[in-house]
Amino acid sequence: MALDSVGLRIAMIEAEGWQLEGVEIRLSDFAASSQNIVLSVQSLSLPEPFDDIEIVGIECSDFSWRDDEIHCIKGRAEINSAWLQSPVFDFRFSIGPRRSEMRLARVKAGGGEITVHASVEDERWVLQVKSRGLQSDAVKPFIDSDDFQIGAGRADIDVTAEGPGIEIDRLSVHVKLKNFSGQTVDGSIAGESIDADGSIRASLASGNWQWLSRVEFAKGALYIEPWFVELPPKTVSINSAGTWSVDSRRLDIAHADFRHPGVFEISGSGLVESIPSLSLEQGRFFVHSENLKSVFDIYLDSMLLGTPAEGMSLSGRLSADASIKNHAPLDLVVDVSDLKVSDSKARLALAGGIGSLHWSAREGPAKPSVFAWQRLQLGNVPVDSAKISFLTEATSFRLLNRTRLPLLGGALSIERFDWTARENDDHDLFFIGELENISLEGLTQALDWTPMSGTISGKIPGVDYRDNKLVLDGELTIDVFDGRITIGQLASTGLFSDFSQVYGSIEIDNLDLEQLTGKFKFGGIEGRLSGFVRDLYLENWQPVTFFAWLGTPDDDDSSHRISQTAVENLASIGGGGATDLISRTFFGFFETFGYESLGIGCYLHNGVCQLTGVEPAEQGYYIVKGGGLPRIDVMGYNLRVDWNVLLERLRRITISDDMVIE
Repeated sequence: MALDSVGLRIAMIEAEGWQLEGVEIRLSDFAASSQNIVLSVQSLSLPEPFDDIEIVGIECSDFSWRDDEIHCIKGRAEINSAWLQSPVFDFRFSIGPRRSEMRLARVKAGGGEITVHASVEDERWVLQVKSRGLQSDAVKPFIDSDDFQIGAGRADIDVTAEGPGIEIDRLSVHVKLKNFSGQTVDGSIAGESIDADGSIRASLASGNWQWLSRVEFAKGALYIEPWFVELPPKTVSINSAGTWSVDSRRLDIAHADFRHPGVFEISGSGLVESIPSLSLEQGRFFVHSENLKSVFDIYLDSMLLGTPAEGMSLSGRLSADASIKNHAPLDLVVDVSDLKVSDSKARLALAGGIGSLHWSAREGPAKPSVFAWQRLQLGNVPVDSAKISFLTEATSFRLLNRTRLPLLGGALSIERFDWTARENDDHDLFFIGELENISLEGLTQALDWTPMSGTISGKIPGVDYRDNKLVLDGELTIDVFDGRITIGQLASTGLFSDFSQVYGSIEIDNLDLEQLTGKFKFGGIEGRLSGFVRDLYLENWQPVTFFAWLGTPDDDDSSHRISQTAVENLASIGGGGATDLISRTFFGFFETFGYESLGIGCYLHNGVCQLTGVEPAEQGYYIVKGGGLPRIDVMGYNLRVDWNVLLERLRRITISDDMVIE
């Protein structure tokens, strides 16, 4: 042999971002039975996103090339990179006619360690990357973007990919996060101190990717505006399987479920379109919970902050079956039992709720729904146990039969209730009902009004709300205080808008004044009272104009007595005083006085109330015309009173016993 060694040097090799400089292969020991081949490369530069990595001093000291195979059993190299902290790492590779492979070991990166194994056999390649203990800073260059940023934490990431030629047809990713945090730039999505374990396996066949995934959360907090949840110690899991069509860009979810042991489970399937935007074309979902209180406390409570439902909570059991078709709800069935609703603001309370809701957007007969309760509280108004049957269709709700709601010793009977939603958030409503002997004492106490005795009954004719207009079809009659109040010609526009208008008239017939005034601080009066409020017009529930009269009926033959307190208060309304045949010195000795008649009227226009009384006097008018012994007259002198001033006078005499006779 004339040669001791043979070498090949290549100054530079470049290809699509890859660059090798100073490539040298040396073959020596020709006289030996096996030759020694050494491969060395001065530097290797990589494309983005690995362009900050430069591998230098590549050398394979145990290198063989025989029988059409090249083997590097022991190789070492150095890395210059801010991301990798391993200046020297070990590698090995084999190159053969049918199979080639490479392994990188003990690569220190991102505060952890990475192992890489790649192989090619009959033009099919496999790449495996295993990383342990990577700090969040290590993955920021690959995940951080203009929309999402990574915070603290560590990650173990395993990736296996394979495919023919330059294609990929199988992918497996396993990620384990520890105390991981991150958020979108706008803060709408965020996670903090999350422990999670997730994996996905996918394969490509006939142009479709089939996948199977699983994610388990052990702890941490998630915020998806406006939803916030702090994950409990129990493992929460999300599983899914399906197919992604590359050509149609559609996601066929064969199965997906969200499970929180001991709290609730959601499962379902669906078809998701991504063109022109992400939307659910069709799907079906099942929900089951034996512990609604935990569902509410963990997942829903934060969503109610700042909403009208803030302060409310639920408990009980629930099952639901929902389907979607053509991007819209199609069917919904909800079964509840042991339902309890509580409210820290005392607006609503329910106990012992049980029922089944059936809703459908399909045409044709709907399946009836039913709901019953043991106790219902609307504000301070209690409703005893009752049951309602109803139909819920695409945009409507209708009671199926007459429903009686027991409350306050009586009942509200609903003969008909229909509600239909319209476009632009409008809706139609029709209602017919009846009040049956409802306790006035209980009602006034529940509404925090001045307590009154007796009962209230009445018929509620057709109330029709349509096109933002409310019309009373007939007269609303209320039997109260042993008399009757009739409301007629009631109509309204813009009832639920910023500018509501209400029209109507009220007829008052033969009320018992003793029942009416017996519990008022206004003072007691015996006798009867009739009157009216006509041409009533209100804007935003404030009176603009009306003509009203309240007084003793012409045919009233009942006892007429009036208390000293009532005399004083009536006098204060008209700005007048009390005069009688008894010396003012002895006024205080009498608790009640006789009267012949009483009355007061008001015509409101342009914010001024023009007052009238029972009959005119030399100066002013009589509010109370005296009669019997001891007799007293109450005079009014102010013919015109500002409406707000009059309201203030009425307010004072109904909340205070300290009256002054003007």
